[in-house]
Amino acid sequence: MLAAAPSQGTCLRSRHAGCRTQFVAAPVVRPCLQRLVRRQCVCMSTAAQKVSDLPGSLQKIVGSFQMVPDPMARYKQLLFYAAKLPPMAVEQHQPENKVEGCVSQVWVVPELRDDGKVYWTADSDSQLTKGLAALLVLGLSGCSPAEILSVQPGFIEMLGLKQSLTPSRNNGFLNMFLKMQKLTLGLLSSTNGGS
Repeated sequence: MLAAAPSQGTCLRSRHAGCRTQFVAAPVVRPCLQRLVRRQCVCMSTAAQKVSDLPGSLQKIVGSFQMVPDPMARYKQLLFYAAKLPPMAVEQHQPENKVEGCVSQVWVVPELRDDGKVYWTADSDSQLTKGLAALLVLGLSGCSPAEILSVQPGFIEMLGLKQSLTPSRNNGFLNMFLKMQKLTLGLLSSTNGGS
């Protein structure tokens, strides 16, 4: 049998675009042939969380986007969500509520209510970004902090918006989501006395 050192390759599955994959040579019957077998994908897997693992409201949103096959139609659906976003008070446009790393200006504000659920408000100076914010506000409002923190960023891939958005918009959407999780952690630490 021939032995070969592991080599690096690019993962061919679209949901892992850009990640590095390690290959090893597997034993073969004929020494002149070697079959490469993927051993390990060194990236965060977007398949780790299923749609059914998401909070109910986020499941519905992901489902509605998955039913629309055309990227332009998904883009229009996003603008529809922007129109549904309730207005945010101007006084809430504070630096601590601002999402860093977005092309447009975006603010998100959580409210932990007596029922133990978090409710969100958001605003942006761009209609498209407002649609992305609305999607997160509608999908994560009414969830417990534990539910919000259990959502993995891979759900963004499930929406199928990547083709409709520029890389900077996709990055901004991820930053919005991560800011919401960070603010959720802040709410938990303040209610638990900073522990």
